[in-house]
Amino acid sequence: MGDGQFQAKIMQALTLHIGSGEMVCKWLQRVLDLEYSTARRKYKGDIKISLAQFDKIVKGAPYVLTVALDSVLSQNTFLTTYSSFRDKREVIAYLKVIIKRFEKGLAHKACLRYVARDLPLFFFLADRRLAEFKISIWSHQLGDKGLMKMDIETYSLCKEVHRLYMHLESIEVWSKSVLSKQPRMINWFCDIKRIDEGYRKGLYEALHEQVVRYKDWSASGLKDGHGEIDLLFTDFITMNNGGLLEAPSMRHLMTAISSVNFVTFDDPVLCKNFTDEFEQHRSYATSVTCQNTLQRELCFDYLLKELSSNF
Repeated sequence: MGDGQFQAKIMQALTLHIGSGEMVCKWLQRVLDLEYSTARRKYKGDIKISLAQFDKIVKGAPYVLTVALDSVLSQNTFLTTYSSFRDKREVIAYLKVIIKRFEKGLAHKACLRYVARDLPLFFFLADRRLAEFKISIWSHQLGDKGLMKMDIETYSLCKEVHRLYMHLESIEVWSKSVLSKQPRMINWFCDIKRIDEGYRKGLYEALHEQVVRYKDWSASGLKDGHGEIDLLFTDFITMNNGGLLEAPSMRHLMTAISSVNFVTFDDPVLCKNFTDEFEQHRSYATSVTCQNTLQRELCFDYLLKELSSNF
């Protein structure tokens, strides 16, 4: 591959992730500390990028390494990054990444295909109590240090992620037992005195409120009047929690590899594999959105009874 072709592929990769050519030029202007006109000429290939500039691009956008190493990587090799929730700094960084990704998704009118073996992330971010509890568990703090108290900055980011999620179109396949672990988890941490009875009661109230909210969404087909939702329930799910944010000009696969490690892929093969498996699960799931009133009542009654029986 010649230098010109190599540079063109790098710019294509940046465009796929960042957006329009103008947005990439502004990104290059900032990362490489250039005049806008110079950044645009590098984007168009009129001026070559230097090795030192390529180093800065890689540090700012590690995914371009896939382009750089394309000729030496084996067929089943790809590069990615992961996020975790070990402390407040990592929580904030992860939420900011999700915000940028969802903003881009909304700009491209993307659809989120999400599979939930356990309650999805967005379910918890809708409520301060649930978000605080789950982040404390994901960071392994609750068992040792107690609750990771959520400050205004972190809570504001949680609310923004949830707001963006509500404006995105989503197709979601949930396991009918999606709620089964939460009551037992809450009761266990209460029994070992990591949370008190008042906090336990508040978590149950929040869970009930969110279940009812999703029921209302599935009845109208809209999330509080914003993005469309098609919610489906199935008897079992063999996949980890995860979602594919997809539009004609973008694609991001987000999934969990453990309770506190979240990875994002743009690899075409992995995205296709997720889509194929998602559609298979969707084919034997039952939609409870808009028309299927009986199944909607049965599925949500099951979730609410599960809550009340453990309270």
